[in-house]
Amino acid sequence: MACGLCLPTCPTYQRTADESESPRGRIALMRAVAAGQLKPSAVLKAHIDHCLGCQACEAACPSRVPYGVLLADARALLAAQPPRPRVYHTLLRATQSPRLLALAYDAARTGLARLLPGPLAALPALPPRPAYRRPRATAGNRPVSLFLGCTARLEGDTLAAAMTILRHHGFAVSIPRQQGCCGALARHAGDTGLGERQERRNRRAFADSAGPVIGLASGCTAQLHADRAHGRPRFPAAVLDIHRFLADELPAASWRLKSLPKTIAVHEPCSLRNALQSADSVYTLLRHIPDARIVSLPDNKTCCGGAGDYFLREPAMATALRTAKRSAIADIEADIVVSANIGCRLQMRLGETSPVPIIHPLVVLAGQLGEA
Repeated sequence: MACGLCLPTCPTYQRTADESESPRGRIALMRAVAAGQLKPSAVLKAHIDHCLGCQACEAACPSRVPYGVLLADARALLAAQPPRPRVYHTLLRATQSPRLLALAYDAARTGLARLLPGPLAALPALPPRPAYRRPRATAGNRPVSLFLGCTARLEGDTLAAAMTILRHHGFAVSIPRQQGCCGALARHAGDTGLGERQERRNRRAFADSAGPVIGLASGCTAQLHADRAHGRPRFPAAVLDIHRFLADELPAASWRLKSLPKTIAVHEPCSLRNALQSADSVYTLLRHIPDARIVSLPDNKTCCGGAGDYFLREPAMATALRTAKRSAIADIEADIVVSANIGCRLQMRLGETSPVPIIHPLVVLAGQLGEA
C-alpha cells in the first residue's frame, strides 16, 4: 500500500486531493482500527463511505491488494457508526422482492420521493421503466441459467433482448424462480447478515444448474463472482457476464446481423472493467454489426458515480461524476451509448432526458437480428 500508483485512479482522491479519500489512505485507516490505534467514529466511517468501490485502484495495483474485500469488511465493521437512516434499510429490504422494488421505482417516478427524508427527497427524475414480461425457459442444445436478480423488472427491454439472442443461437435457458438480489447493495451498506442470506438464496436456486450462470448486469455478475472467489461458500456453477459468454461461445459468422451505420460509444462499467475484466467482450460483440462505428466513451477508467446506492448516499460527488460522463457523451457525438450495468445507465440518465439513447449492448444486438 506504499507505492501510490492507486492515487491517480481514485475518483474521490482526484477531486479532493485528500489522502484519507484515497485507497492508500483508507487502507491505512482500516489498519489503524484493526490494530486498536484508532477508534471507529462517524468521521472515519465517512471516509470509508465516500469510496465508490469501483476497484480501479485494485486493477492498477502491482501487488494486487484485494481492496474490494477490505472495503466490504470495513463497511461491515463500521455499519453502526452512525447507523444509516431507516429509509435506507427499507430500500435494502425491498431488494428481497423484485415486484416491490419495481413498485418503489414507479412511486419515486411519480414524485413520492419528495415525501421521504434526507437526500431521497432530492432524488432526481428517474427515467421510464421499460415494460417487463417474465420470460419462459427455452429449448436448445446448450444449457445456461439466467440470473435476473432484483432489477429485471426495471429493465424489461434488456431481458427481452437477452432472451431473443439466446433463443436465436439455440441455447436452452433456465430461469430459477427462487433466485433474488445478488447481495451487492447489502454489502455496500455493510449489512453482512442480509448479504449472506441473499447469497444462500441464490446458491439454493442455482444448485441444479446444468450449465454456466450468466448475468445481464455486470454489477450483479461481479457480486456473484466475488461470492464464488473470495472464500465464501462456492456458487454451484461458473458465473459469467453474458457478453463474455457470448463472445467466447459464438463465432462472428453465427451472428449475421443487419447493417447499422451509426456511431456506438461504449461505456465500461467499473464492475465489468475492473472486477470482471471483461470490457473487451462488449466491443467484440458490437463489432459484428456491419457498418457500425464502435468507439470508447472518453475517460472510461473513471467511475460514473452510480455505484449501487452511492447517488443517494453521496449526491454531491455522484452529481459531479455524472456531469463529467454527460460531458464526455456530448463531446464524442455518438448516436447511441451502451453500458452493461443498469446502475450506470440509470446514473447517466438521472435528472434529465438524454438526447442520446443510453441502453444495454444486448438491446442493440437483438435489434440487428431482426427478431426483437
